[in-house]
Amino acid sequence: MWILRWILGALLIIVILGFALQNQEQTVSVQILKWKSPVMPLYFFLYIAFGTGLLTWLLVSTLNTFRLKSKIHNLQRENRKVREELNRLRNLSIDEDIENPELEADENQIEKK
Repeated sequence: MWILRWILGALLIIVILGFALQNQEQTVSVQILKWKSPVMPLYFFLYIAFGTGLLTWLLVSTLNTFRLKSKIHNLQRENRKVREELNRLRNLSIDEDIENPELEADENQIEKK
């Protein structure tokens, strides 16, 4: 499997190098707002655009991964609290009163009727 990876990597490098060599004569100048670049080969700007897109993708993916890990951590913490409460309620005997203000308010309303 590793040899296939090396062969594909070498082919990719050859294709990139061939693209760069075929486009050496084509020079361009890029203007972004008021800044104007010096005249350079077209492949140089294409590689810069590709690299910028790659770095942007990496940054967005990293931030998304951190956000999802934080959400997982919060859900695991909430799950642990709910399990602890469930275990605590399972261990109560039937005769013991459950301390819950909402239940007490409901019981008081029932007794008044």
